[in-house]
Amino acid sequence: MDLYKLKSFYTVARLKSFSKAAEVLYLTQPAVSTQIKDLETEYAAKLFDRIGRSIELTEAGKILIPFVGKMLDLFDDSLLAVNMLKEPGEGSIKLGVSELPGARLIPSCLSSFLDEYPNVHFAITTRKSSMIVKLIKTNKLDIGIIGSSTPEILHHEITGTVIYRDKIVAAMSMDHPFAAMESITLADLANQPIIVSLRNTVSRQAIDKLFKRSGIPYTIAYELGNKAMIKTMVEKNMGIAFFSYLEIKKEAESGWIKTLPISDYPFYRYIQMVYHKNKELSPSQKRFYDYLVENRDAMSHPL
Repeated sequence: MDLYKLKSFYTVARLKSFSKAAEVLYLTQPAVSTQIKDLETEYAAKLFDRIGRSIELTEAGKILIPFVGKMLDLFDDSLLAVNMLKEPGEGSIKLGVSELPGARLIPSCLSSFLDEYPNVHFAITTRKSSMIVKLIKTNKLDIGIIGSSTPEILHHEITGTVIYRDKIVAAMSMDHPFAAMESITLADLANQPIIVSLRNTVSRQAIDKLFKRSGIPYTIAYELGNKAMIKTMVEKNMGIAFFSYLEIKKEAESGWIKTLPISDYPFYRYIQMVYHKNKELSPSQKRFYDYLVENRDAMSHPL
């Protein structure tokens, strides 16, 4: 059924005139008459009585009119809802965030964005970077913010940009002999007990790649998936661990743990903002994406 026919029916009923309805609808009177006849054929009922110059609804027309009114109102509401999405300050964003940026970086970015665009609604999912990518590929998420050991986007279905570069540092107890140094080399770490995270994490991949590239062997003393436990073990002088500075900043500034840059092989953890390359971002999604790109230099460790 054609909404234009229903609108013609509703307008004729309201104005009680085919000619006036045609004028309001910017149609010819024969076109309006044809649309009404088509409706009467579809409903198999006469909708108007035409007595002289008077146009009145039939009983069938009287029954139909409130339904048509609701349908036209609903259509107008749907137009309004879609048009609202054309404004960057409206709409919703399904955002996926991996653990580190979710805990240390994104909350302040969200807060400042929502100060400017308070009517944008966020549905936030926190998962590992690999799962965030899977959810984007299946269109379960609009935008993802993930950690990566390289600045390149490694998934061919995904596009995006790096919004944050965080230096990887070696963390050790304040009682460790290295704690008096200003920096260390990879060779310094060759015979040290190293505490590492699990193999499927971005941090572990970056560390493995670093030592392999340098040709320097390293000794894994402990391998575990709990970052809080790794920090405690480092504090207790059970070994040296690698962290991005963002995730160890609080402990370093509090004097609980000593952090040192690696002078001969500086390397970084990258935080990327990504989305499916075939997805058309809505105005609010695009504004959020652009907002983080525009403000990345204001972050504590900018590119």
